[in-house]
Amino acid sequence: NTKLGNKMSYRSKIVMTKIMKGQWAEFMAAAWLVTKGYLIYPKHQDNDPIDLVAVHRNTGRVLKIDVKSVSIRKTGRRKGDRINRVTSFAQKKIGVKLLYVYKDGRCDFHGKD
Repeated sequence: NTKLGNKMSYRSKIVMTKIMKGQWAEFMAAAWLVTKGYLIYPKHQDNDPIDLVAVHRNTGRVLKIDVKSVSIRKTGRRKGDRINRVTSFAQKKIGVKLLYVYKDGRCDFHGKD
């Protein structure tokens, strides 16, 4: 029984790949946006500059969003700070906003709710 117990606990550990982490962040972002009154339209192809399009149910406001999993600096003078990302030229041209998703599921646009 001990061997079986160890194998089961070993198998129950989930290692998140980069792709899994990105998908999880997109799902969390979509769920958060729904609570803010948005309808969500996910991407349908890889390497798209937009991960989600969100349309507010009442105002019709449209957000073009690139979802980013938050990374925290592990060393250096700014240890513990969030690593900020920037939009690409193509994303800037079409008005894409970055939405950060933290490990605890919190979401924000550049530190703003």
